[in-house]
Amino acid sequence: MVAGGRYELQQRVEKRGGRLPTREEWIADEGSKRTYFAVYIFFGLLTMTFNYTPAISYNEFDAIMLPCSETLWNSDVSEEQQWREAYVNEATPTFADAHARLFRGEAPQCSAFGCRVLINALFLKVRSLKRSPEIADAVVAEYRTKLSGALDTWHRTLDSYTAESMIVPMSAPQKGHPLVFNAMAMYRCTVARLEVDFVPIQEALCYHSPEEVASNMTAAADVIIRSESMTKVIQLCFESFQIPALMGIRWVARTSALNWSVEHPLCGFDLMLVLSLWLFKMEEEMETIPPTFEEQVVLDKIRSLFDEDSVELYGSRLSAAVARVWGGMVDEVVVWG
Repeated sequence: MVAGGRYELQQRVEKRGGRLPTREEWIADEGSKRTYFAVYIFFGLLTMTFNYTPAISYNEFDAIMLPCSETLWNSDVSEEQQWREAYVNEATPTFADAHARLFRGEAPQCSAFGCRVLINALFLKVRSLKRSPEIADAVVAEYRTKLSGALDTWHRTLDSYTAESMIVPMSAPQKGHPLVFNAMAMYRCTVARLEVDFVPIQEALCYHSPEEVASNMTAAADVIIRSESMTKVIQLCFESFQIPALMGIRWVARTSALNWSVEHPLCGFDLMLVLSLWLFKMEEEMETIPPTFEEQVVLDKIRSLFDEDSVELYGSRLSAAVARVWGGMVDEVVVWG
């Protein structure tokens, strides 16, 4: 469907030559394009959760421009000339150009939707690297560095993405655009996957067997390695946990289905598992291998989210407290569960 639709879109664009589209032509083109990218993101989430082979290659979109801003897409412009000026003045790079710029360390200017598309592409790049055992270690290390740099550049892109005029409700969990809020969840998960990947757990999820999933989650503790790069991942895990903690765990758990996108529980699954297992490892090794300064800072931040009674309920195990709160939050909402 996507390949056929992309081909039809490409034919329409080539048929126009250098002529700018009319508003009606642009609506048809942009609507098709946004649908293709939405499907791309949807399959990306399936790949992330169940380790499915990506159904759509990023090469499918090379020459297609990223989605425009929501402001332009939803604009109610009655005059053709007024719309044409808004269309021409908005910077919208092609997918291939924006993707290449990330790896060159140049932050592309794109829409909030475009940011979400690009982090999906980077996530799939990380997965491809992790699933290619035949690649030499030196090549893996070099490309890992490039991916890490591209992720940092993507994060900088959020400071310059195309301005979106919208009203954010007071009850919303984010201050800015919801698509950027959702993209940040994927960003945290992608950075975590670059460091540690729970393949057996993802594959166990396909069969919906709680016992098998739990067994693989327990065994995954061996995958967690204390390091400087892991500590940076734990900081991102903390940020993910901090958002509902500061807003109110029970309130978020009971209302999240109304204003949180599916990215958050799906990406949160990885992040909270990494956080719980890292805390467990720290508690097991603390006497023999004291925490570094950076590790202690993160530990103190996490503990500050709990009162002493909450942690005492689990034998002073912060790892158990985090796991229980996270599990309870997911269990509270039938949509997330």
